[in-house]
Amino acid sequence: MLLKKLIIFILISIVSFAVIFTISLAADKGKVIIPNTTTCAGQELQLNGYGTRKKLFIKLYVASLFVQEKQSNANQFLEMKQASCMRLNIISSKITSEKMVEATRKGFEKSTEGNTDPINAEIEAFLAWLGQPIKKGDVFEFAFIPPHTTHVIKNGKELGTIESKEFSTALFGIWLGAMPVGEKLKTGLLGTQHTIQ
Repeated sequence: MLLKKLIIFILISIVSFAVIFTISLAADKGKVIIPNTTTCAGQELQLNGYGTRKKLFIKLYVASLFVQEKQSNANQFLEMKQASCMRLNIISSKITSEKMVEATRKGFEKSTEGNTDPINAEIEAFLAWLGQPIKKGDVFEFAFIPPHTTHVIKNGKELGTIESKEFSTALFGIWLGAMPVGEKLKTGLLGTQHTIQ
């Protein structure tokens, strides 16, 4: 009995160390600290997953998704039933506000399958906030608080809120939808494959 408990303790210790090591290694590679828990828009949330957005081999940002309850099913997540927060840590000086706005606009087009008309006003307000100067080291947080509020935060300062669940689904769909900005990033955010390379 004692031997069995000892083996279980050792196995738990190994798994815990592996998780901590993986996150520490990822943080070191991306120069980004990814905590297991965080507070976003006043909500205590836990890490669901993370990954790196790359384009033409250039690392642009580290995305991490925090939630109330871990979720690996993208479709269920996009029903937007729980508080959640998408955090983007900008790690490249190649990102400009113009490029960010252009990429995000395309992201909304894909996320909504071209049907952005019902949320055009919300998208334009959101893109106006993204249009402010961006530099390496900036941190964006898009926090969804049920039933329909999205808080847009940059470097700890709230830029504004958008009251539309449809907009929130489209926003998070940029990373988790049927046509995400990156398949590997999507699987990382859903907690099925953690990589920051």
